Amino acid sequence: MGGPRSRLILWWEGLETWRQLVISFPIFAALTLLINIGPFNQPLLRSIFYGLFEGAVLTGMLAVATATERGRRRQDDGRR
Repeated sequence: MGGPRSRLILWWEGLETWRQLVISFPIFAALTLLINIGPFNQPLLRSIFYGLFEGAVLTGMLAVATATERGRRRQDDGRR
């Protein structure tokens, strides 16, 4: 876990939070919409609502996790 960080992770953590939200929300909303339509066999309007709601929740969780990891890594780098 303490190995070299990938360029993608460094790029993602370097983005401002609002940019992370703008990038991740449509992806999570579309993914959860498709999951609700497909495997869960929900009606279209309900799937759209669930996709928006679940996409927002997942986006928020990703933003919090990213901020936490960014802070932890900066703290670890400061100790070295």
